[in-house]
Amino acid sequence: MFDVEKIREEFPILHREVYGKPLVYLDSGATAQKPLAVIEMVDYLQRGLNANIHRGVHYLSEEATTLYEAARERIGAFIGAAEKEEVVFTAGATASLNTVAHAWGEKFVRAGDNILVSEMEHHSKKRHLSILKYFQYH
Repeated sequence: MFDVEKIREEFPILHREVYGKPLVYLDSGATAQKPLAVIEMVDYLQRGLNANIHRGVHYLSEEATTLYEAARERIGAFIGAAEKEEVVFTAGATASLNTVAHAWGEKFVRAGDNILVSEMEHHSKKRHLSILKYFQYH
């Protein structure tokens, strides 16, 4: 069972009060709040590393690549991936949906196929799924 208060402690923004009450953030579909560990790592990457992965042979780039690949391995183990290469990082959920729509859709979606999306889905999902219409006619 999750200890909600323990989890809240990991998110600095949730220490704020809004209208005299503890912040409750319900717009995670637009912006996911970050736990302190993520904020600190991003700060380190910007201040102390600031190098591209897989693009350089200098020390900072090699360190960035090592950290990136270690994260892929750790996340892969957590989600049960057979290989770390099955883990792909994107800028966010919208970029991920766009990638899937292109990669999967181009191979499998054909004219006459139906994709069901509820009215409750966010516009960003509908927009990327509409890309699949393109593959039906090309």
